[in-house]
Amino acid sequence: MMVRVVIFVFILFFGSCQSTEVEDPNFLGKAEGKYLPAKDTSSQTFLKQVLDKNPDFPSFKSDFSMQIQTFVPKKDNVYLDGKVYFSKETKQVKIQLMDSFFGMVFSELIANADQIQLKPTSTKEIQTLPMGDILIQDPNSGKKYTIPFPVIYSYLTGNYINEIQNQKARFNTNDSRVYLTKQDGEYEYFFTEGNLDRLELTSGKRGLKAIAIVKSNQKQTHPPKEITTKVVSLDTEKENVLIQIKLKKSQITEVSSQVFRF
Repeated sequence: MMVRVVIFVFILFFGSCQSTEVEDPNFLGKAEGKYLPAKDTSSQTFLKQVLDKNPDFPSFKSDFSMQIQTFVPKKDNVYLDGKVYFSKETKQVKIQLMDSFFGMVFSELIANADQIQLKPTSTKEIQTLPMGDILIQDPNSGKKYTIPFPVIYSYLTGNYINEIQNQKARFNTNDSRVYLTKQDGEYEYFFTEGNLDRLELTSGKRGLKAIAIVKSNQKQTHPPKEITTKVVSLDTEKENVLIQIKLKKSQITEVSSQVFRF
């Protein structure tokens, strides 16, 4: 579902003259090999290996930096900082966005698997919306960009573990992939040594293709070290946006329920 999120509009006022390039990943697409049903013995064996390998996704808090690289109508870069909190118990994520120069929080987001709540700090109004893509708009050009927030949420929370246990999932055990068709599109999860390192999405309903790759510390896979997301429009096949999120100063710690309030 496409969600128009007003609070994200403001990040585009804090552009920087920096020119750091975001890694541009390529789409791999669906493999030619056979995809087995979830009940197949090979599928079950592969799934067990993934479940045994993955952590229990404990609660954490972290600082992060974000770079948004846009390409239409011209190539541009946007930078901002923030903080992220995750509760293992409630599967909630809270994100505070702040400008890189002053360090002031200007927007907050609280999300679970079903919904997103949004609040600019300049107002008391809280928007409650279904979980879905975030649409941001450049106030100068009027151009809109789509951020596939469900993909980012999946990495931050480990929610993909629930997805790959869906009985509708199909397994390509030779290539360590899991394929799942959902209401909003076709998802494919790519694993290396039992760890998710790539997620690809194709959605005719949403008019986009998206890819997200993750880099993790070898000693700690959760929270991830870095998430890079690429979005391409299906109608033009042209690159829409690249988003790089780098987590830093991450701490595995219990997060108070008070944090998940505005």
